[in-house]
Formats: sequence, structure tokens, C-alpha cells
Amino acid sequence: MAKSYKKIKMNLKAQTDIIAFIVAIIAILILAPVMLKVVNTSLSSFSTAINQTSNVASERVTSVHNTFVSFWDWLIAIAFLVNVLMLFVFAFLVDTHPIFSLFYLISSVITISFSHYIITPISTILGMDAFSQEVLQLPITGFIVNWFDLILLGIIIVTGVIMYGKYSGGGVSR
Repeated sequence: MAKSYKKIKMNLKAQTDIIAFIVAIIAILILAPVMLKVVNTSLSSFSTAINQTSNVASERVTSVHNTFVSFWDWLIAIAFLVNVLMLFVFAFLVDTHPIFSLFYLISSVITISFSHYIITPISTILGMDAFSQEVLQLPITGFIVNWFDLILLGIIIVTGVIMYGKYSGGGVSR
């Protein structure tokens, strides 16, 4: 009796980790333009002001600014890629243990059902005039946001085909 209770507790921990990961992705998507606005506002004026004192210092500030901008774009793209890889891992491991079917189902249903609620505020933030410069600095994120539904549908179809192959093969590996 105690063993089954521990297994249930472990499964809830895994589900909590998946939900926390999805919340972290949403937070990153919402924070990116806000953080870029703060950095662009402060570093652009600072770079201009310090340029009067030292050109080298101004170039270094501009370098830090450019690195920060590309960091946020790649962070969002990598977080999205990790979520996609989790779906593929769940799809490939579905024949080893039934819990992976549950994880896949939970992850895909949550992603599909909340995709509109995720994309709408992000599209609103990215569409604001105040963030027009910052949106231009996030081309990968813009692509993901604009084509999110089709990318998600393609991923679900591909992982569904993988799961079908796993189930129809009878779990026998050759």
C-alpha cells in the first residue's frame, strides 16, 4: 500500500515539473519585450552619453546591448525547442511504459488548449507601438508567434505518427 502511494506522489511531481516548465516559457515570452524595452531605453541613452567621453566605452556598451538582445531571442527559441523535444521523447518512449502516454497526452492537451491564451497576450505585447523596435530585434520569436498554430499542429501530427508506429509495431524493436 505504501509503495503505490509513493508512485502516485512521484507522478504528481513529474506533472508539476511539466506545468512549471510551461509557465516558465510563458513568462519568458511575456518578459522578453519588456526587458528589451528597459535595456534599449537605458543603454541607448547611456551609450550616446558615454560616446562623448570615450568611443571605446561606447562600443563596449553597444556590444553588451547587442549580446543581450540576441540572448533573449535565442532563449525563447531554445525553450520552445525543449518543449518540442519533450513531446518527441514522450512519443518515442510511449511503448516502454504507459505513463509516457499520459505525459504526452497531458503535455499536448495543455499546449493545444492554452495556445490561444498564450499567443494572444504575446501578440498584443509584440504588436504595441511602444515595443516596435524590440519586436524587430526578436525575429525568431516573431516567427514562432506568427506560425505557432501550424508549428504546433505539425509537431502533434509527427509525434502522433511516431506513437502510431510504436503501437502498431507491437513494441518489438528490430
